[in-house]
Amino acid sequence: MNAKQKWILGAVALVLLLMIAGFGYQELQKEAERQAKSQTEEQVQTEEQTGTEKLSEETREKETASQEEEKESTEYTEAPDFTVWDQDGKQTSLKEILEGKPAVINFWTSKCPPCKEEMPDFEEVYQEMKDQVQFIMVDSVGCMGETEESGRAYVEEQGFTFPVYYDLEMDAVINYGIQVFPTTYILNGEGRLVTGGRGMISKDTLQELLEQVMEP
Repeated sequence: MNAKQKWILGAVALVLLLMIAGFGYQELQKEAERQAKSQTEEQVQTEEQTGTEKLSEETREKETASQEEEKESTEYTEAPDFTVWDQDGKQTSLKEILEGKPAVINFWTSKCPPCKEEMPDFEEVYQEMKDQVQFIMVDSVGCMGETEESGRAYVEEQGFTFPVYYDLEMDAVINYGIQVFPTTYILNGEGRLVTGGRGMISKDTLQELLEQVMEP
């Protein structure tokens, strides 16, 4: 083989080598592009997943906050405490009186015609529900010319058997801001104010109010 033939063979070999190298480079470039594309897709999926998880977390937080607000809105105010005297002349307080049952607090005086009109209904409901509900009948001494003696005389005369307490220092009247007689409040078993109102109420209305706080 002469020098010219060697040179031609060398040139051909070089061309083939360059072609192989170029092809390999193209394949490597394509592979790099595929990897880059795959990484981009994975990144997008990760970001989407992260965004979804973040959105779900925010949704859960909003739902939790909403549930807490709803819970707060249904929570009732603790009934203000007060000092009164029972029928035996013993000083006591609302907290000491409550027994963990629903309760009725009624503010009345023997000088109040609407009070006297509704009290027989309270007596009837007391007889029917005294095992499930506490009755706290507060004689508001000092209001409308009421005295302890006039209150006791009226209760004895009518033969009422529900528990009567005498607000000798107007502590209950002041703490509850009583301005109208009669005024009635309904407490749940936890000693919290659920409902109440001013003025005379009927037996049916009293029973309906108590049913709202009775446990099923």
